[in-house]
Amino acid sequence: MSAMKKNVMTVSGIRPDFIRMSSIFKKLDDADWCNHILVHTGQHYDELLSGVFFKELEIRRPDYVLDTGKQTGGTHYHQLGYLSVAIMELIEKQDLKPDIIIFLGDSNTVCAALPLRKEGYIIGHIEAGMRSFDKRMLEEINRTTCDHCSHIHFVYHDEYKKYLEKESIRDNVHVVGNTIVEVCKPFVPASDVPKRKDMILLDVHRPENFNFAGRMKTILSYANACIDKYGLPVKMLDFGRTTKLIKEYGIDLGKVELVSLMAYKEYLDAVYHCRFIISDSGTAQEEPAMFGTPVVVPRDFTERPQSVAANCSFMLNVNDVFDPEETFEKSWNWLDNVDNGATTMDVSWLGDGNTGDLVLENLHSFLMK
Repeated sequence: MSAMKKNVMTVSGIRPDFIRMSSIFKKLDDADWCNHILVHTGQHYDELLSGVFFKELEIRRPDYVLDTGKQTGGTHYHQLGYLSVAIMELIEKQDLKPDIIIFLGDSNTVCAALPLRKEGYIIGHIEAGMRSFDKRMLEEINRTTCDHCSHIHFVYHDEYKKYLEKESIRDNVHVVGNTIVEVCKPFVPASDVPKRKDMILLDVHRPENFNFAGRMKTILSYANACIDKYGLPVKMLDFGRTTKLIKEYGIDLGKVELVSLMAYKEYLDAVYHCRFIISDSGTAQEEPAMFGTPVVVPRDFTERPQSVAANCSFMLNVNDVFDPEETFEKSWNWLDNVDNGATTMDVSWLGDGNTGDLVLENLHSFLMK
């Protein structure tokens, strides 16, 4: 590696993070001022990710791949313990000498920022400042930890910068917009391609939902009610853990159809052509907005309140202490208003699609100080 260049290590491990980082990976590879070291922690590692997934997003082969998903027991303490040791050993054995280590998001992978910071490494966090203020979310703990270990923060929106300021994080905070815009733009169909609106997509995989039988029962009740109301099939992405627990709870899927997980292009095609999405995914509050598809979010809180304020998503209360029929009706009224144009989805909160350039510009300035 050239002594004149800065060594920038990116560490990612799950599908949403590779989606978001894909354009930044390419820009780092092309930058003449840095050597880009791409590390895949293996937190998600399957054919959809390592084969088709990487090809579709034109992500190059990682320089190093760890075995987080294969060799640990699957528990959080196994993953966190393994990551802490494996990343440190990789750096030392390969003599990588990173000038900065960059994480994105809120998966267990970002928790490696804590031991790395303690060992004196410089840390950067993309997607910093997001807060749901719901400590039941494991991701909330992860992203907060990474923010407080980081030396430079890249936030998607002014609101996240304010959240960091309230936590006394004020230095090296840069508003760069959302990486998802430049990732999705190439996949958005031309304006003359009609939406089929021939199904409803269901994506539920958060522990705060699938760990509670009552919440899952309400979500599936809502999905079946949507089938009856709209006369459309509901296709539920088959995340193994969620499906297994539904069976253990003895909950009937009703008319809901299970479908296999999709490669990225196939998924975005489904996002564009479905009538709407029911999802507890954070990323699913962003990608569908790019395709003009509304999202019903079965959660109590969201770290993306801008999506709700911009009429891109609707929060569906699935607690046991409410009248589900009333909430169902409210969601349908909102969906109908979006569909007939009475309510307009505003995607400006996602930024202008220049995130990658802004990240590299601010990262370069920071490292050259």
